[in-house]
Amino acid sequence: METVLATQKLSKNYGRLKAVDNLDLQIPKGSIFGLLGPNGSGKTTTLGMLLDVIQPTSGNYSWFGKPGSKDQRKKIGAILETPIFYPYLSAYKNLEIVALIKEVPFSRIAPVLEQVGLIERKNDSFKTFSLGMKQRLSIASALLCDPEVMILDEPTNGLDPQGIAEIRTLIINIANQGKTIVLASHLLDEVQKVCSDFAVLKNGKLIYIGKVEDVSKGDSKVIVKSSTDLQPILDDCAIVAGSTKLVNEQFEIKMVEGKSAADLNSYLVEQKVIVSHIETQKKTLEKQFLELLNEAK
Repeated sequence: METVLATQKLSKNYGRLKAVDNLDLQIPKGSIFGLLGPNGSGKTTTLGMLLDVIQPTSGNYSWFGKPGSKDQRKKIGAILETPIFYPYLSAYKNLEIVALIKEVPFSRIAPVLEQVGLIERKNDSFKTFSLGMKQRLSIASALLCDPEVMILDEPTNGLDPQGIAEIRTLIINIANQGKTIVLASHLLDEVQKVCSDFAVLKNGKLIYIGKVEDVSKGDSKVIVKSSTDLQPILDDCAIVAGSTKLVNEQFEIKMVEGKSAADLNSYLVEQKVIVSHIETQKKTLEKQFLELLNEAK
């Protein structure tokens, strides 16, 4: 698969502090790549170096197989900070200014406003916009140059659930047009819903990189509630792998590979056991994220 971005031993030091430490990344074309990590892990510093806003201490990076340059950055749309526009100007007028700076024709403004769902508010001043609308206008400004790659730093920060859902849908729609998206976020549930790939940083170091879809392929467990003491029955059940655990009056059961909650339920019915609740719990990105941080201590 074609690589859009590659970093080699990319590092940034502030005195003795290693904000980013020998980072090696490869981001495939067409992916929605999540960059995760706690506060101070180096996410924003990494994005700043990739956009030539911050000078690396050592190492290098390449976009589209070539070293970072002004021409390469023209292929990238980015949002790194809180949306900043002229408050008394309309959405359209603000984007005219951005278009002049980016040397983009004004004919691009209406299509991007349509794309982010703001075309009906194009003549309204920026100060009247909600935080979600301001964020969408910021994404519109990044889309003006029709970039091949979008870099979004915490695009849903501070938004309410509706605003988060709107930005999530917008990001997916942009990706479906063939663009690659690099998304830094601390909202793990959103990353799991949106991203195809992810990497985890801690103290500037890369501690994990992989596919989001692989997270749920790990160990899963079946949760069962019943007024019957299930332990003796489960001990004799061939589709249950190993021991079971009673937690908060419900059994946490690891199944034999290939067996499901439906198989267990059928077995319990055969044993004339009535259950009040049965469900499968898959490993979440949040759980894996916390496990990775603990392991990296």
